[in-house]
Parts: sequence; C-alpha cells; structure tokens
Amino acid sequence: MRLTRLSAAAIHLAVSVAIAAAVFTAIYFLWYPHELFQVAGGRRLFFIIALVNIIVGPVITFVVFVPGKKGLRFDLTVIAILQVGALIYGLGVLFVSRPVYVVFVKDRYELMRANEYPQGELARAPSSPYAVFPLTGPQVVGARMPKDRAERERIMFLAPNGIDLQHMLQHYVPYDAVRPEVKAAAKPIAKLRSLNPGREKEVDELVRGLGRDEASIGFIPMRAGDSDLAVIVDRATGDDLMMVLLEPWDP
Repeated sequence: MRLTRLSAAAIHLAVSVAIAAAVFTAIYFLWYPHELFQVAGGRRLFFIIALVNIIVGPVITFVVFVPGKKGLRFDLTVIAILQVGALIYGLGVLFVSRPVYVVFVKDRYELMRANEYPQGELARAPSSPYAVFPLTGPQVVGARMPKDRAERERIMFLAPNGIDLQHMLQHYVPYDAVRPEVKAAAKPIAKLRSLNPGREKEVDELVRGLGRDEASIGFIPMRAGDSDLAVIVDRATGDDLMMVLLEPWDP
C-alpha cells in the first residue's frame, strides 16, 4: 500500500504520541511525582516537549511528504534527527532540574532540585551519602544545624544570599532522625481549613480519603517552587502521608 501525505503524517503522529506517553510516565511517576508535576515545573516542560513531538513533527512530515519525491528519505531522516534531538534536549533539562530531595528543616519542608546546589556546597560534601542524587524520585530526608560554631556562623552568613541549610548535603540526616521535630512541627488540620477559606470541602475530602481520625494527622508547610504545598503527616509517627496543593502559610 502506497503511503499518502495524510497517512504518513498520521503514522508520525501515532509514534510521537506513544513517545510522549512514555516520557509522561517517566516524568510524572518518577522525576516529578503527583503535585510536584505542577508546582516544580514538570508540567510546563513536558508541554513544550509534547508540543514539539506531537504537533510540529507530524505537521512538517505532512508538508514535505510527497510520494515518489526525490530526496524524500533524506527529508524524513532530517526531521527524525531534529525531533530526537529536541526530545533529548528537553529530557536533559527535565533531568537536571528534577526534584531530588524533600528536606525537613526546622519547621518546614524544602523541595530541592538537582541544579539548585551551589558548586561550593557540593565540594564540601564529596563523602556524603546524599551526594549521589536519587534517580527515581525525590527522597525525604532531614537537615540539622551543626554543633560546630564556625560552621553555624557560616550558615547564618550565607542565609541572606539565599543559601541555607537545605543546600548543604553534608548536614543532611536520615528522615528517622528528625521525626521528633516533624511531630512537634505538625499543625492541626483545622488550621489548614482556616488558611484556605472556600476550600474547606477539599480538606474534608482529603481527611476522608486517608481514612484516619482528623486528630491523628496534621500538616507542615513545604516550599516547592511555583506554588507551595501542605504536607500531611501522621502526628504519632511523623510519616509524610501526602502532599496537597493548599495554602500552608499564615498571611
């Protein structure tokens, strides 16, 4: 069967959709899970990748495809190379800016991306077990102020420049080590309702969805990027149960 311009573009579209679906799976379930897909920029970057691969590629194929045209194979090869190149570039951007750690610091969580660590701080933590960033989604950890006075003063000096404890891998600790602080920092769900007027039903639904008594859970603010999140935690164990796109801060 001889391909027509329309059928060639349709085949290209089907292949592009399958690739975009595979990319979405990797992004949404590994690198930018759940709410982080929206607030950490995953959705925006995926949209650009999908636009190039699902729309631009097949449209160009439709334009250049003429059955029997001399040099058609070369034209299609160039289109494929350019499309693969754009896909690799987009995935590279997503990879280097992916969330790698959710860090509990003092009384909040901080979302850290792979490209947010200053080179100077990375150089200070070559032997840290956290220096090798996770590949399959952000890991929940804690960070604690050091006991060394000089280091504490250094951290305080850097804070006004936007470099704080969450940027310093050498001060990361396992999440189990900060569970007492997490439990102490958890705020009641009633507070979450008061911070989100008009969205009380959403809060009620999330409590019902967890199947827990409201008194057994609380929330902790999380700085995450485009929008901040509320992290729902078990007040008895400190386990983080879910992230929700609700206002977590006092005005």
